[in-house]
Amino acid sequence: MKGLKTLVILMGLLIVVGLGLVGYGVSRHRKGGEATAPDAGATSAAPEKAGYFASEVPVPHGAHLEQVTATGDRLILRFTGGEGEKGDRLILVDVHNGQVTGSVTLVPESH
Repeated sequence: MKGLKTLVILMGLLIVVGLGLVGYGVSRHRKGGEATAPDAGATSAAPEKAGYFASEVPVPHGAHLEQVTATGDRLILRFTGGEGEKGDRLILVDVHNGQVTGSVTLVPESH
């Protein structure tokens, strides 16, 4: 009986110590302790809020907009025709800020 009483007291102490450690971990997390603080050189991956923007997209002279496709956070504008153009042109636009992020000119394959 004495062994059971000792075991119950020991288990009670372990529960109290465990709860104390959990409380310490939670309070350290809320205060922004060094274990959870982001690196100073790390960049935020959170996207900016989308809102109204006005943007000018360079269009080849004489070309016309053939197709618009949305993929992820980009718009793909497909232009056909135009003076001196070898083929269609794709222009990628960021939907969050309206900035042109890339351009691709489609040219015929040479054999």
